[in-house]
Amino acid sequence: MKKSYIFIGGFLIFILIITVVGCNLVTGNVSIKRDRDILSIQSNKEVYFNSYGYSIDNPNVIVNPYGNSPLTGIVMFETNDYSDVSVCIKNKNNECDISYSFGKYKYHIIPIYGLYADYNNSIVLKAEGKEKVINIKTDALPDDFGDVLFDGSFSFYNGNYPYASDSEGNVRWYFNRKYFGNVTFNDNYVIVGNDSYTENGTIGIYRMNLLGKIYNEYLLSDDYYGYSCYYDGNIYALSKDVLVIDGQTGDIISKYENDNYDSIANLDGNILLGRNNEWFSFDEDNNVISVSYSPSGKVYSFYDNSDEYRVFPGVRYGSLKETEMYNRDISILKYDKYTSNDIDVKMDSNRISVSNGTGNKIYLILDKLFDKRIYEISDVGYINLNGLNGKYTIYYKINDKVYKTDYFVEV
Repeated sequence: MKKSYIFIGGFLIFILIITVVGCNLVTGNVSIKRDRDILSIQSNKEVYFNSYGYSIDNPNVIVNPYGNSPLTGIVMFETNDYSDVSVCIKNKNNECDISYSFGKYKYHIIPIYGLYADYNNSIVLKAEGKEKVINIKTDALPDDFGDVLFDGSFSFYNGNYPYASDSEGNVRWYFNRKYFGNVTFNDNYVIVGNDSYTENGTIGIYRMNLLGKIYNEYLLSDDYYGYSCYYDGNIYALSKDVLVIDGQTGDIISKYENDNYDSIANLDGNILLGRNNEWFSFDEDNNVISVSYSPSGKVYSFYDNSDEYRVFPGVRYGSLKETEMYNRDISILKYDKYTSNDIDVKMDSNRISVSNGTGNKIYLILDKLFDKRIYEISDVGYINLNGLNGKYTIYYKINDKVYKTDYFVEV
């Protein structure tokens, strides 16, 4: 008799465990879709970068090839033999004010820089004794572009959008995405904060070309504050510390204390740190000394080599640290169904973003078997994917009530 009671008691406990666990094994039935990876998107665009079967008389022309640099393009064609190609961008007086030549190739992918906005631009190509004029019509500048600076030469500036202007104040290049922080120009590359924002900056840095191609993304364990410079293959960036990043590997070579610096610059190989419009450097003994420096627009050439454009994949370096979790447990055994649309959850390649429109602080709970993670969210919150693995049902705690959603995230 006693054995029967033990058996029945054990069976009831087993049923209870299965019921509790089973409730939590039932995941949401709608996946939070991950945004397409920007590096994959640009690789898909490059499928159409094709010169085969095109000629200088009938070239393959793509304007704004990566979607973020409207005053650029690429022209593609093949020649019968290995041939030089020369390019002339005509100004509004029908004069050639930007010209350059490329070395001998047979299959040509020619970058086009320096177009005017809201204008039918004329570009002259020459190869194998032939001349071809192509026209590229561009759109107007954005309404919120802001004032245009110029100083008598081709110079690059940071404004509402990063841009380059000519000697007459015409914008001849810009990015149409509001990447974060100051933009550094060096050796036909652009160093800029990416557009994955945080409370204090962004999660990392892009190394791009003027066409808008992302060659490298450098993810940082702490926020990037929006100021960097480039020297000798390394990126010097302001974060929680002053970071020195190897441009080829993404490794943090060294870091220095960030004494509330708000800018950084490269002056002929001497790295300068700015604070409240004062600039500092280091002497031979690494003592901080005050120096005189006046930042200005960077005079630049769109073309500083004779190499044609070559396509290869972008590379992402580094990783984000795990997002700090709420340090108390919240039971999800008892819950109501969440039916409101006040909370919006999205996911990209690096993190989950949460927009909280409830007007209250909430707790977002990601739950799978034996793995429950709780995050405190005010208005906007971000949860890095690093450390997550598998399929998590989404719960919310709002005020004193727990709600289960129909959604899950899968990492």
